[in-house]
Amino acid sequence: MRKSISIAIVVAISIAHYSIMGYLGYDPAPEYENLMAWSFALMVALWCLDDAKKYNFHRPYEFGAFIFFLWPIVLPAYLIHTRGWRGTLIFLAFLFIALLPYICGWISYYASPAYSEYGV
Repeated sequence: MRKSISIAIVVAISIAHYSIMGYLGYDPAPEYENLMAWSFALMVALWCLDDAKKYNFHRPYEFGAFIFFLWPIVLPAYLIHTRGWRGTLIFLAFLFIALLPYICGWISYYASPAYSEYGV
């Protein structure tokens, strides 16, 4: 449960930042994008390690590193292995959560006065 709260905090901070930057008409700094991407990957890896204990999944020694660096590839395989095809829905939820800050930034940009000035 704590891992889910950590993911929610990282995503909420990202949404707030992307929405504010989008509303003001700025692009987020590349450093911030990297920080949030690595933070999200870390939270997903920690969640996955905790979840693997619940399902008694035999984890390789560096399973956490595999998830951290390659979560878009390894996470669906893990979820399908532990939950069957329902795992794809969970992966799609993770993917949506990962893209949610970008979506909110785009929405706030197109709803902002900055789009009226500089947009089409």
